[in-house]
Amino acid sequence: MTKCLLLCLILISLAICGGCSKQQSTAASRDDSDEQGKGSLEARVDKHGDEVLASAGKTAEARQWMKQPKHVFFKADPKQVAQFVEDFYIAGATQVLMADIEEHEGIQYGEAMLIVLPKDAAARKKLFEIGDRADAAYQNDPTTDKGQKYLYYSLD
Repeated sequence: MTKCLLLCLILISLAICGGCSKQQSTAASRDDSDEQGKGSLEARVDKHGDEVLASAGKTAEARQWMKQPKHVFFKADPKQVAQFVEDFYIAGATQVLMADIEEHEGIQYGEAMLIVLPKDAAARKKLFEIGDRADAAYQNDPTTDKGQKYLYYSLD
């Protein structure tokens, strides 16, 4: 009987210890994923920006692209987009591009605006201030300067 009792106590102890370990492991995993989630928006935007710039026909300089009559937006107001393009350039953007361009029946649709950021801290500060207005206008999540290469605004 004492062997049986001792065996039961050992099994219960192992079960409790195993459960505690699993709970700590789950909490640690959750903390790790939270840390990875922080800043991941900027990393995803930079990765997408690199992909967009590398893809032929999916990107164009914004001012030139907007001059063409068959270049339009799904929902965005062209005058508002043009004003943001000018504001970004005036503030010091390296490039302002129409991105993720799709073509349907001879008409090109600009689905996004990609801003190539300079390294200069003062210019970046101005660009992020304009970016705050663009975030609100296009209902994007707010973005702060974390050293990323691009700002990205979905226009559809």
